[in-house]
Amino acid sequence: MDKLSIREKVSYSLGDFASCLIWQSISIYLLYFCTNVAGVDTASAVAIISVSKIFDGISDIVMGFLVDRTRSKFGKVRPYLLYMSAPLAIATILLFSVPAALSVHAKLIWIFVCYNLVTTVFYTAMNVPYCSLHCFLTDDSKERSRLSIMRLIFAFVAQILINGGLLTLVKWLGGSVTSKGGWTWTMVLVGAAAFGLAQVCFWNTKERIGQREKPAKVPLKDTLHSVFFNPFLIILLSVTLISMLPGAITSGVSAYYAQYILGKVEAVGWITNASTAAQVLSLLFLTPFLLERFPKKQIYLTGLTLACLSFVGCSLVPRSLTALLILNFFKGIAFGITFPMLTAMIADAIDYSEWKWGVNSAGFSNAMNQALVKFGIGIATALLGVILRAGGFDHALAVQSEAAERALIAAYTYIPAIFYLLSMVMMLFYRLDKIYPQVAAELKKRREGR
Repeated sequence: MDKLSIREKVSYSLGDFASCLIWQSISIYLLYFCTNVAGVDTASAVAIISVSKIFDGISDIVMGFLVDRTRSKFGKVRPYLLYMSAPLAIATILLFSVPAALSVHAKLIWIFVCYNLVTTVFYTAMNVPYCSLHCFLTDDSKERSRLSIMRLIFAFVAQILINGGLLTLVKWLGGSVTSKGGWTWTMVLVGAAAFGLAQVCFWNTKERIGQREKPAKVPLKDTLHSVFFNPFLIILLSVTLISMLPGAITSGVSAYYAQYILGKVEAVGWITNASTAAQVLSLLFLTPFLLERFPKKQIYLTGLTLACLSFVGCSLVPRSLTALLILNFFKGIAFGITFPMLTAMIADAIDYSEWKWGVNSAGFSNAMNQALVKFGIGIATALLGVILRAGGFDHALAVQSEAAERALIAAYTYIPAIFYLLSMVMMLFYRLDKIYPQVAAELKKRREGR
């Protein structure tokens, strides 16, 4: 298949930019907003996020089934970008607009309902199909890897903007980082940008794979078999869950860490952007270089090793902003290697299912991956709550106890390193790289013969 045009690659990547504007705002700042702006207690906010992730993960799986069975003149996945981006933007604005006049219980209900509208309903309905889109744009494995790299570059640029600019925008629009009006108007701008970019992605991409043959209804049992009896996909999905935990824990604790360990909440943008900037550089230069020379598994394990060592390094110098900036830069290099490789390997594993059983379950497989991401965030948020409670953390205190500070440091440093080590062990059992050239060649012949 011919290579995709730059215009289509950029438009495809803007879809992830749009999603990431909302995802990063929630991941980094929602817990801080709930406690320090909306005025609810930490335990209740953590409980809402953790419990909601169960619903969120289930909705991903349901969405995967819908994607695999969707037929429209726009394709299988692109229609969801067209129709779900506006409701997602509106629900996000409402989430960060908790009325001050509500009672504490009413505020918790508002947050619970709006959070689930954002994540369980609208974000899932737009992002699960989007995560399958690269499987329908091209069947070339390296081209998919390049798409993954470009997509992540755009996502990380969105992260940089949110990490470094969101609190500044809140202060500019509202006068302080705890201004309710500042948060509302900031999210209006974020939501409008996400909506517009999702529309660009829809109108400038084209689904090609699977569009020429007559759609066939795949029995549910065949779809399930193609996923749960695929050993390579099971390994990758397990790694997705395990490797999601450290990122979610550090995202949830980063604002508290910056405020109570480093002494300045705005430092969360500095240390997070040090990582994000390195991810962009890694994706632009290092990852493409490695991809042309080494198997994906080997590249992925190298990235996990670097991530693990960087987190251990942070535990040795937890109060040095300079050292944390440097170590977060190395984390970013690691993430710039691992994220696109995992996405590309999942696409390869989906091809393996089609090669072995004749079932293309891209929608459900990517939905399972997204569901495990959500479950991982829920587990990580609950675990973070346990860690903070064990240390006696109290967001209302200007200075935390020594035990609370140790809990914050543990959550930000060596606990994430443990999960990356577990991911490395899991990946030792992944061996699809050895047979994938045969799988890809035979599958291409089948598709061309249809």
